[in-house]
Amino acid sequence: MTPALPINPPGTCLGTENAVLTGTSRCYFVPDVEGCLSIKTVLEGSALWEAGGRQFKVNENCFLLLNDRQKYTITIDSPMKTTTFCLFFERGFVEDVFRATVLPESSLLEAPQPGHAPALGFVEKLEPADGRVMMSVQRLRMGLQDGALTRSEWEESFLGVAKALVWSHQSAAENVARLPAVGAGTRAELYRRLLRGRDFLLASNGSHVRLRDVAREACLSPYHFHRTFRSVFGETPHHLLLRQRLTRAAKLLCDPDRSVTDVCLEAGFESLTSFSSLFRRHFGVPPRTYRKTGRAEFS
Repeated sequence: MTPALPINPPGTCLGTENAVLTGTSRCYFVPDVEGCLSIKTVLEGSALWEAGGRQFKVNENCFLLLNDRQKYTITIDSPMKTTTFCLFFERGFVEDVFRATVLPESSLLEAPQPGHAPALGFVEKLEPADGRVMMSVQRLRMGLQDGALTRSEWEESFLGVAKALVWSHQSAAENVARLPAVGAGTRAELYRRLLRGRDFLLASNGSHVRLRDVAREACLSPYHFHRTFRSVFGETPHHLLLRQRLTRAAKLLCDPDRSVTDVCLEAGFESLTSFSSLFRRHFGVPPRTYRKTGRAEFS
């Protein structure tokens, strides 16, 4: 008999194998959890994680990465149902992918079993849900929904997510190196502040956001934040927020119980005319056509 996939296993299993915890609730609270390296995603609604003295509000448009041994608290307190889908990695699994990515073949042949690998120490931050990592997570989730995921496919899926994480980790290092600062410590601090501002943007679905408020969250002046943000992330804060809201609107349009006007307002747009124009410019079709076809002409 094929062993069951580790979905919602006992807490003692976390860190010993790759696993998924998922559930739906309106009210949920668990304090001071010490977990393994994990990815926190929300399929519907929003949940609040507290870690390292910070709060991270995760919704459908972003995900949170937490390091191994990081203590955190999760809170769900919402009138609407919130569904979480969280990946937990076997200790050393992602580190081995990183090692096999950066070391030459000769080193890998000489030490095929590296023993205990030090944790990579990812930057704990919110990330947009339209990147490589979430695409890999979504493929895993879709495989589970189809009910045809074998144990080998499960392992292959986690390898895909791990490779995307390693790429993201290396990309973050390149972003830091591009910052216009002299010392490494100054670059690291500037990047940390930019990430705090980006976290604020990613958690701001459906609310009015001003540049000065985001810059204040990042402890930078508005122009300094705007200029450096664009240099590092390749888009302005406004375009990031707009793209995230349009992506969220596209997901909300799949719900037949929501009118286009409701979607417009819930995604953070104030004018239906402006929303329809922006949506068509981004996806190639107006919102009502997208709802009928369930897809864009381009994205």
